[in-house]
Amino acid sequence: MDGRILDIWLKRRRKRGRRPAEVLWPAILLLALLTMAGSAAAAPRIGSALPPVTLLGTNGAPVRIPESLKGKVVILHFWQIGCSSCRLEMPAMDELYGKYRRKGLEVLAVNVGQPKERVKTFAAELGVSYPILIDMDGKNAQLYGVTDVPRTYVIDRSGVVRYRILGGAAPEMLKKLILSLL
Repeated sequence: MDGRILDIWLKRRRKRGRRPAEVLWPAILLLALLTMAGSAAAAPRIGSALPPVTLLGTNGAPVRIPESLKGKVVILHFWQIGCSSCRLEMPAMDELYGKYRRKGLEVLAVNVGQPKERVKTFAAELGVSYPILIDMDGKNAQLYGVTDVPRTYVIDRSGVVRYRILGGAAPEMLKKLILSLL
């Protein structure tokens, strides 16, 4: 926040006959909120490249994003066990993966903050064949601006974010998005 704006705001509060404590507490709260908002990671924007991260798969193999995905159209899906939308979306994404993998589609599902063994069991129950990655401490999800799940990014062959989906993604809509990039 510009210091001049804060000065003007404080002067107006003082003119109204407020005591110093009544003037300062709202100002301190406002500055604290602005500081917290500025420190939160911003979500990758449409038209921007993804921030580089390395995540481990449930098999223990590292996946480097975005460098290991160059030349592919990517669905990057952040999820958690217990998310009803995720439970519906993941098998639909697997169907797309099976159908378009040979044309260059890659699907990566990043579990946020849950134990690897539970994640493996859940993925096996769903029968998904694409890579499941683990972000146990949620730091990478924060870097990607993920504050809730599901969150899905669709990335083009050059590594640029083309679509960002907050919440559930209907299978037909997702299919249209990836077909526009394949």
